[in-house]
Amino acid sequence: MQFNRGEWSELYALLEIFNNQNLNIVDDNLKKIDDSTFKVLGIYIQNNNNEYYFDINNLDIDILKNNNVHSKISKKEISTYKEILLKRILGGSSSTGSFPIDEMKDILEKLTEGNKIKSSSRSKEDLIAELQDNRINTVNKVGYSIKSSLGSPATLLNASSNTNFKYKVIGLNKAEIGVINSINSRSKLLDRLNFLKDKNVQIKFDSVDSESMDHNLQMIDSKMPKLIGEILLLSYEKNEKDIQKLLNIAINKNIAQYGSNKELYYNKKFGDFLLAITLGMMPGSIWDGNYNVTGGIILVEDKGEILVLDAIYYKDHLIKYLIKNTKLDSPSSTRYGMLDIYEENQEMYFNLNLQIRFKR
Repeated sequence: MQFNRGEWSELYALLEIFNNQNLNIVDDNLKKIDDSTFKVLGIYIQNNNNEYYFDINNLDIDILKNNNVHSKISKKEISTYKEILLKRILGGSSSTGSFPIDEMKDILEKLTEGNKIKSSSRSKEDLIAELQDNRINTVNKVGYSIKSSLGSPATLLNASSNTNFKYKVIGLNKAEIGVINSINSRSKLLDRLNFLKDKNVQIKFDSVDSESMDHNLQMIDSKMPKLIGEILLLSYEKNEKDIQKLLNIAINKNIAQYGSNKELYYNKKFGDFLLAITLGMMPGSIWDGNYNVTGGIILVEDKGEILVLDAIYYKDHLIKYLIKNTKLDSPSSTRYGMLDIYEENQEMYFNLNLQIRFKR
């Protein structure tokens, strides 16, 4: 069996939680602020239409498959596997591709019959914890997303046909379309925009191609499609991908034409957007505004430490972390036809595609 570093990291996070049930909650600078509120009593994982439950006891883990006892593993074994796994992840032969870790075969068979830990791709949550909340003395099921720093930076929003944004080009001579579309330099998107700028044309955000994505953005705010569209365009015009820096540019230009308290508004609304795509919103599905990742993010740090950005009591820190630690990525311009000028109803348009990734 072969998995990439992110997938192996999900197994590592599971093993670490088995041995250290108290969650270490951190602030937006990854400084620990709380390690006594939450204790993990058990973990649920949905995989291949089966539900696995890991009941964490003092000395071992009881593993149930669809409510039937499947296997058992001691915490002493867990510690041994965990140390081997971390060494193999850090020493993996490829930073991007999949690779085997033969020593993990037996434990994966015990845990999930050889399947990776990741739950369905149709859900944002990677695991569900049975969580004891010591503040209010309750036990609840809470969903978490796992993000790893052990390999390539994780994506927060994947590029797809649902993340295409459409722009109208006003004042361009039709004879120039072929010239623009033939620009195929290494920095072709920036060069095509510069060509349009030299021609003194107007570029205006038009719409979000996907009806579901447009709906989902408007669930956050009615102006959100335009705000995201304008920031995406800015990222190419200014050759800048860092989200915090792009927000500062957007505030100075007031691209969404808001009144007073611009800085508060832009950071709040874009933060709400990042929170939505982290905790529940999927571009290709109509979103009802609720989150299925109710607990937040489990971070696997570069030395194997497990930290939690909590969405229950410390949501502000989670949002600030997302703003400071994400960037716009550059998906395949060929696959998504980015900045290819085309005609539609005698008007000219081009598309840009949105993808968001964590910074290294």
